[in-house]
Amino acid sequence: MKNPGSSAPENGAYLIPNGSRWTAQDVQGQGKMKPATTLTLEAPGKAEAGSTQIGLSGSMGTFRLFALVMAFVSPLVTVAGWVSILIVYGGEGAPLLMLAATVVVLIFSIGFVAMGHHMPNPGAFYSYVGASLGRVVGLGTGFVATLTYAFLGLACFIFFGIVAAGFVVDRGGPDVSPYWYALAMLILVSIFGYFHIEVSAKVLLVAMAIEILIVVIFDFAVFAGGTSPTGGVSAAPFSLSSLSGGGASWGIGILFAILLFNGFEGTAVFREEVRNPARTIGRASVAVVLFVGAFYALSSWALISYFGGDKAIELATSDPAHMFTNALAGSAGQLMVDITNVMILTSSFAGGVSIHSILSRYIFSLGVDRVLPRQLATVHPRHNSPFIAAIAATVLFLALAIPFVLAGSDPSLLYGQLGGTGGYAYLLLFTLVSLAVFVYFWRKRRSHSVNKWVAVVAPGISILAMGTLFVIAIANFSTLTGGSGPLAVILQGSVWGVGVIGIALALIFRAKRPEIYARIGRRTNTSTASSEKASTEA
Repeated sequence: MKNPGSSAPENGAYLIPNGSRWTAQDVQGQGKMKPATTLTLEAPGKAEAGSTQIGLSGSMGTFRLFALVMAFVSPLVTVAGWVSILIVYGGEGAPLLMLAATVVVLIFSIGFVAMGHHMPNPGAFYSYVGASLGRVVGLGTGFVATLTYAFLGLACFIFFGIVAAGFVVDRGGPDVSPYWYALAMLILVSIFGYFHIEVSAKVLLVAMAIEILIVVIFDFAVFAGGTSPTGGVSAAPFSLSSLSGGGASWGIGILFAILLFNGFEGTAVFREEVRNPARTIGRASVAVVLFVGAFYALSSWALISYFGGDKAIELATSDPAHMFTNALAGSAGQLMVDITNVMILTSSFAGGVSIHSILSRYIFSLGVDRVLPRQLATVHPRHNSPFIAAIAATVLFLALAIPFVLAGSDPSLLYGQLGGTGGYAYLLLFTLVSLAVFVYFWRKRRSHSVNKWVAVVAPGISILAMGTLFVIAIANFSTLTGGSGPLAVILQGSVWGVGVIGIALALIFRAKRPEIYARIGRRTNTSTASSEKASTEA
């Protein structure tokens, strides 16, 4: 790298000092300069050779960010597969539990969004916990978040493989292992990861719109078309008495309802790639929560109304996989079922693209911080994508999948176990971030103007709610994952294990590599390292 004060450009770019960062600007024409991507150095003027990192950039607006994250939520797959599980445990009161979960996640999002306004670091959960509870816990959280999305993504790929294999066989095709279809999807998803995120956002927007349209057609047919064999729509699912039939299982029901919001924090992961991050991320986060809550509450109500309370619970228990398609056939016709069977494949694919994108950015952030090899923070010079981190995400998926494939694990069981474990880890992250928001604003209570509802009350309620749900998840881990025995122990232990590894690594960095320790949480201001260390140890 040339001296920043030199008048001669290096590779067509001048390096201009800008506080604790260096900003690269391309020279175009007669002295005109066009802003380009940011290069973050360890400290101004003291960077080691090859230590630069090119930041991500983009101009996604609220709607595209909303679509990208909603693809992760996979509306059609959720209604066709997971809402029936919610009915199993929530009974006729499943819609009411969905609304209760919406309130809980909205309260969580109040502090989550406020944190993003006051601490504009990329990295989402990883950065927020690191800034509040210290870099040691922050790195442990970053590792847990990475494993969480790896498990959720692998579950998504395997689910696609199961659906694709059945789809081909039903139409007279060869009987091929679902794992091969899962591999094909992973390869295709990885190609999307090579390009700029807005390429994925445009494709996912179309897929999401079609998914939502199918479910809306079903809901409309039930509520307005009079197609229900029960003869009408009842408001009983929204009464408190509707929960009594489920007994103590309503606690597990709201746990499943919370997990249907998986991925909404992805809005913050793309902070570097959106236009006006503070406003865009806040709006997209709230929009996702409100839409998911209303959409699934309405859809579960439609399912229960179509079959009737007792029959719906019976079918959800005995045949959850076909509950929605049977109701769709009776209310909207077989053609809609055929379209839905195809769209479930595209919905799974869209979810895989979204999860792969989020996981890539977590890996990218760990590379930027030098916690993982710095090559992972490389940005494609043309597509401005974290393409090396995307490749690493693909390798991680393969590394996790190979042992299960070699062991001959049943894919129809494995995807549920991996998805449940990812949901379990997600609740751990929710709890940690709730605590982080509370502690962050308490420590800075004399230097911020955030009102007590945002800084204290909402995070406090979130800590209590998410902590309680996490305890329920621990006590019902076998129910959450659909399995028990050695595999359940390994899966649950892996979540805690990677967290411990992250904590141990942070402690090593603090003792041996303070320059790396100072970066943890997407921060490069080394002057804060010692003060945070002191406050953490106090």
